Amino acid sequence: MNERDWLFRCIVLETVAGVPGMVAGMHRHLKSLRTLEHDHGWIHHLLQEAENERMHLFFFMQMRNPGITTRVVIGLGQAVFLTGFNIAYVISPKFCHRFVGYLEEEAVHTYTKCIEALDAGRLPLWQHTKAPSEGVDYYGLDPEKAMMRDLLLSVRADEAVHRSINHHFSDIPQFYEVASDKIQVVEPGYRIDQDDSERVPLNMLLDDGMAAAEKHEVEKKPVTV
Repeated sequence: MNERDWLFRCIVLETVAGVPGMVAGMHRHLKSLRTLEHDHGWIHHLLQEAENERMHLFFFMQMRNPGITTRVVIGLGQAVFLTGFNIAYVISPKFCHRFVGYLEEEAVHTYTKCIEALDAGRLPLWQHTKAPSEGVDYYGLDPEKAMMRDLLLSVRADEAVHRSINHHFSDIPQFYEVASDKIQVVEPGYRIDQDDSERVPLNMLLDDGMAAAEKHEVEKKPVTV
């Protein structure tokens, strides 16, 4: 895959990844209105996830403007996925969050492969490409030194945050209070140790996924099935 292929893949991926958080947040919002009860902090996190994924899309859009065929594919894909995910979330929110967790794992894998290709010299154009200005502003990167690799690392860190949060949302009851909850972000191939007391605050992860992922030491524990 060359740079153009990777841009296409990232753009399509982010148009899909931005749907679940908005759908889940809408369902939680409407449920809160119907039941006249507080949401326990879920809505904020879900909508923030959707906004974060949408920002990823615009980073890559600065580098490629999709043609009419791609836009049609994206529109049709969104219609199908939105309908299916809406129905699924009504039936089983826990299943949906688990599904999104695995979807985000695939996103982490995708960006990891992209970074590996960049480091291996298979994406020569990106080796000397500055990070898009929107990404530089969003992540607070150095506008003089930030390269495409820095942006990919930042986006991957966000995806790792969404992965761990959605798996966590699937594990806890729907009425669970998450405003002060803490989880741990782990690297691909590892999982959270549920008995580990050192975790990163959930709101910190969502507010600044990259900083939280970098500033907190993550104990790596192999996945066992």
